[in-house]
Amino acid sequence: MASAIQRASQLFVQIAKSLRHRHSAFRQRTDIVSPHLCDEALQRLAPSLQAYKGCTVIDINPGIGLWSSKIHKIIQPGRHLLVEPPNSPFVPQLKTLVERQDSRYQLLNWEDKYVWDPDRYISEDLLPALEASESQEPNHSILVLANAAMSPNKTRMRKTGARSHLMLMDWMHDLRRRSGFHAGGPVRMLLWCPAKETTGILPRTILYRSKLSISLETACHVEEIVGSDETARGKQRKRNQNVELMSERQVLERMRVSGIALPAGRETEIYKQVQEEDTHPRKDEVGDEAVGPQLRTRGWHQELQDLQLRFAAHEFAKAHGMLPGDKGIKPRGAKSTPEYLRMKELERNIRHIQKRTDTTEQFLQEYFEVDRLYAQAQDLPLDDPQRRPLLQEIQARKENLQARVDSNQSPHVREEYVNFKHDRKAFRQDPPLLMWDQRRADPLRAYDEEFYPETSLCLLDVEPKHPHPFSLSQEEGNLFATLLAILWHNPKDNLTALDQIAPGAFEALVPKVPALSDPSRGGEWDVRELPMNRLTPEMVYGLTKAWIDWPFKPDAAALLRRGRAFDEDEAIPDINMRQKR
Repeated sequence: MASAIQRASQLFVQIAKSLRHRHSAFRQRTDIVSPHLCDEALQRLAPSLQAYKGCTVIDINPGIGLWSSKIHKIIQPGRHLLVEPPNSPFVPQLKTLVERQDSRYQLLNWEDKYVWDPDRYISEDLLPALEASESQEPNHSILVLANAAMSPNKTRMRKTGARSHLMLMDWMHDLRRRSGFHAGGPVRMLLWCPAKETTGILPRTILYRSKLSISLETACHVEEIVGSDETARGKQRKRNQNVELMSERQVLERMRVSGIALPAGRETEIYKQVQEEDTHPRKDEVGDEAVGPQLRTRGWHQELQDLQLRFAAHEFAKAHGMLPGDKGIKPRGAKSTPEYLRMKELERNIRHIQKRTDTTEQFLQEYFEVDRLYAQAQDLPLDDPQRRPLLQEIQARKENLQARVDSNQSPHVREEYVNFKHDRKAFRQDPPLLMWDQRRADPLRAYDEEFYPETSLCLLDVEPKHPHPFSLSQEEGNLFATLLAILWHNPKDNLTALDQIAPGAFEALVPKVPALSDPSRGGEWDVRELPMNRLTPEMVYGLTKAWIDWPFKPDAAALLRRGRAFDEDEAIPDINMRQKR
């Protein structure tokens, strides 16, 4: 698979190399150079792109134009705007598209500050006037393509960071206000970005839920169409493998129902693992310490399996002077072979991790048993004689469990207990809290050599939800963003942090939001146990409405002073709507 990809991509790699040769400012721009990957990605997207036939495509940073030309054939746009910065080295290649007979391409050499400004497009008769509309109907007359795979740069928000994050912050800023490209209705975007940057956009554990990701959850569905190997995401924390496997089984069922299949060579590792569940190595096949399906998450696990198989096949001995396959005691003074030492070291790691996992799992089972009893107690009438003793038993068991967790000597156990507990609860919601767990299909696996320079990129489909689940006016949207910035200052805090915004806010606002104490909607029986990073968009929306109706809220200036974590573009002067009236 990899060699075929390299051969098919060679022509476009040479084009990309030649265009960058004398333009050092563009050397960090990454382009897709694999026709196969483009075709397979568009095969996945084609059904949903039919509604965009004849639309205007705004193609930002198209680079060598391979992806642009492929998607052009699918949707046959009425106009395809190729937007590149001034002095771009890709202009000669893009002109070959523009100069074709009956071409619908148009090349625009604009600076960054104009790229996202619809007024510039309208003034040059490139877009029809976008009349302000409160319509929630998606606007199929515009499709935005963007490539954010480059070095971090400054945007109009006057701050630096991951370029894809800044693009999406601007995107959500305009979507909330029904401005920019969204003035005529919500617009869809297909975004290429580095694999590492997807953590804050499409997190796979609640540890990485961010202000940006929850903003996207509120109004959009983000689907990863093309992904990369897990190692490309860096040393990121992962959630419990049981949850990952359950999530994968659910998405495989959705794919089966929808008739979606991954092409050969595009399967993700966890996809292959679930498909091969019945053929995992057994202990008698690989030695004394087999790596089970729950532990295939680290790079050295494959190394251990290989060593165990080699040792079982008598390819190396225990010690120098011993024959391979000899399981006797090594002679006194004989040194162990390097392979045997490495194998035993990794087996000790496995035993240590398994012991830690077993302890954490025991704590989690006790926690969810107490949680189940709590649900039973809540179902009992208030005057039921069994209710009070049951609540007392629950409280005693909770305190005992928490004391044993706190006294555990392993910081990893204490940390994993908290993280895995909340990840499981987030997954068990209906629908699951994370958009990753709501995915319609697994992403197509891409290889580094399919991009130039070689790196790991992902393709994200950012599609507005319809109908919009939470209707907010512009002022309410501003307040939503501001409260979100405050609450996410420390995502592991619980809701009592509301009192840091204004004294009495916890007692005044929480009872007004029933979802906070409803486990079926992601809440907790005891709302003090609900961390900020498990708040759903419905909960933040409810807190927004409750804040507006609270007569004792501080004025705008006081709220901004307490915020501590505002983005510059979210500073809002008009959030005290009740006080203005």
